[in-house]
Amino acid sequence: VFVAVEFALLASSDVRLESDAEEGRHGAARALIARTDLRRQLSGAQLGITASSVALGVLAEPAIGRLIEPLIYGSGIPTGVASTTSLVVALGLAAIVQMLLGELVPKNVAIADPERTLRTLVGPHGAFVLMLRPAIWLLDRLVGLIVRATGRTPVDRIEHETGVKELAVMFDASWQAGLLESFERELLAGALDLGTRPAESVMIPRGRVVTVDRRMTLAEVERVIVESGHSRLPVAASGSDDLLGVLLAKDLLRLPVEAQGEPVPLEVIRQMLVVPPTLLLEDVLLRMKDERNHLAVVRDDADHTLGVLTMEDVLEELVGEINDETDTLRA
Repeated sequence: VFVAVEFALLASSDVRLESDAEEGRHGAARALIARTDLRRQLSGAQLGITASSVALGVLAEPAIGRLIEPLIYGSGIPTGVASTTSLVVALGLAAIVQMLLGELVPKNVAIADPERTLRTLVGPHGAFVLMLRPAIWLLDRLVGLIVRATGRTPVDRIEHETGVKELAVMFDASWQAGLLESFERELLAGALDLGTRPAESVMIPRGRVVTVDRRMTLAEVERVIVESGHSRLPVAASGSDDLLGVLLAKDLLRLPVEAQGEPVPLEVIRQMLVVPPTLLLEDVLLRMKDERNHLAVVRDDADHTLGVLTMEDVLEELVGEINDETDTLRA
């Protein structure tokens, strides 16, 4: 029991236990509490393992000895040798029983289904820990002192974290097993990339950005929009690489026809979202969503414009190349 509890405490997943608790499964809530008090729970389990091993040895050796004595003494071996042989065989068999029933079987049961094992045994184990609280408290303090002497800090819980590489391997394995479609696999892999790739990795460099000059007339701006196929264009300051804002094609439709020969009014130039080059794509996407802005300018600490990034650029990292009707026309 104590070996099973020890391995179940270490192998259980908080996520699965929380799900079990939400479903109302017996023992799940107590199992979660036990996982947050890991040091004391493990000290109790180890105390129980030691006590059980001693008790099993004391009880099993005489019992096994009585069973095999008739066979040993009846074999014609001298009495002195038979007594020693009986003791050795009894101890060996007791050790095998202890190893099988006290170690290997409960260990494998706990590893096979740690959450269920912990839910089942957390109640009795909790009562044992409560009864022997003083001894367990002393053991816990001694363990803490020894661990700190090695330069490490004892922990009360284990955080199970699955890294990006492990998740990618899981997605590939699920795809190979036929559990995921190719598109689903690519979508999940793209979602992982959003959490690891910075804005500068997918931005359009400043030299390749299609912009309109602040001094251009509305007619000239509309011509650039038609030729480029972009519905959003950054507005550049005259004679400078600095970007003042962004111009949306739909905003130009609200202007009177008579204004075609005039420069773009300042009131239709929208503010651009500014992000650092190191900002992760998932954070860029969240900021675009929160600020309802589909185009961001990437600037470094010296306020130099490095490039621009669109929501389409970010989403293409998630779902692959996105082609709209303007892409078809330009092709």
